[in-house]
Amino acid sequence: MKKTVFETTINVFKQKIMDKEWAPGNRLPTLQQLANHFSVSVTTVREALRTLESQGLISIEHGRGMYVRNDPLLLEDPTMQLEELGHISLVTVLEARLLIEPELAALCAQYASESQVRRLHELTKQVDQEMKEGGSYLDTDLAFHQVIVEGARNPVLGRMMDAIIPLLKDARKQTNTMPHMRTKASHYHALIAIAIEERQCERARTLMHAHITDMLEALRK
Repeated sequence: MKKTVFETTINVFKQKIMDKEWAPGNRLPTLQQLANHFSVSVTTVREALRTLESQGLISIEHGRGMYVRNDPLLLEDPTMQLEELGHISLVTVLEARLLIEPELAALCAQYASESQVRRLHELTKQVDQEMKEGGSYLDTDLAFHQVIVEGARNPVLGRMMDAIIPLLKDARKQTNTMPHMRTKASHYHALIAIAIEERQCERARTLMHAHITDMLEALRK
């Protein structure tokens, strides 16, 4: 399964930390420098670094820069054991998401920072724009869910989602072919972002549950 630019960028950055090319305590180059060096967008670099921060590998200190943690949590790739299972059906992936993501959305509504709330709204608008232009919006879609993971501030649930997110690429290819699914997903994202902004934990949980259930029921028909 071919990885997205977002996933590839995360893996490249993580490998540099594991190989000590980016050693503990080192300050990382700026977003623009990294984007230029790896020939990816600044948005992709920003979201990849936020993911590494949520995994405990780097520290983003506003006004000071980005640093490799002195005690990086270099855990094994959470997807490795899943790959040993062989083919994993989309229904199975959605059932797993249904158990985890509604709770992450509720926790995000409780703990998300103002900047994370703004980012959710930005990503919602960006997905809409990319849909209208007919381009690929997978990275933006995944980034939306990743911000919710980070905003929930629960490293255990976060590690569980780290194992699931790489499986979402094929899931999106299938669900996006269903009638009106892309439009409905976009609307759900907007409503979830509003619930999180208004700190409505139960509303965020219910909307995320409905979002995933909608896809699951369509697949089962």
